[in-house]
Amino acid sequence: MSTFRLALFPAVAALLLAGPLARTAAAQDDKVYPISEVTNPPKLTSSTNAARLIQESYPADLKSRGVGGMVELQFVVDSKGKVDPASVEVVDATQTALGEAAKKVVAKLDFNPGKVNGAAVKTKVVLPIIYKAN
Repeated sequence: MSTFRLALFPAVAALLLAGPLARTAAAQDDKVYPISEVTNPPKLTSSTNAARLIQESYPADLKSRGVGGMVELQFVVDSKGKVDPASVEVVDATQTALGEAAKKVVAKLDFNPGKVNGAAVKTKVVLPIIYKAN
């Protein structure tokens, strides 16, 4: 019986120690890293698809009048590479309509997630989008 207790003690001790560490690791999953703290920043999975979506979102009235502009968005890319729609903010826009169009586009973009030492993490991203009039 004493041999069983001795064999069981390391397993119980490991579980007790792992409990607080596991909670710390889970809490880290909720952390949003600034781009400066990630080892590998998020990257668009398809720049071609992004360009197509941006072009399709160009408000027709602005496009027909030859009005282009720039929009700067800030948002969070989660650890799966998806944009958190609730996090999307227009930081700056030369035209309000372009800012609204860009917000809708960015929610549809897919990224390879940011990584810290090989682990995918939530990352805050600032992305400029330029609408060029033809």
